[in-house]
Amino acid sequence: MAEYVVDSTGDNAAHGVDLVDGDQPPVRMIVHGDLPDTIEHDGRTWVRTGDAEDQGDDAPPISVYRPA
Repeated sequence: MAEYVVDSTGDNAAHGVDLVDGDQPPVRMIVHGDLPDTIEHDGRTWVRTGDAEDQGDDAPPISVYRPA
């Protein structure tokens, strides 16, 4: 099961993000505003890959980030 972390800045534009590292369960985050190229989480830097996980049912895709 993924760990859920919410970063609430009050901006209504939100995007789902999965931080994926090998065989470990992904860390799922909600990012408000524009998606950055990198995310700092748990002492590590994560880079946006351009990949996305399709959620179907008209839900926006979840963007994938991997360790730098």
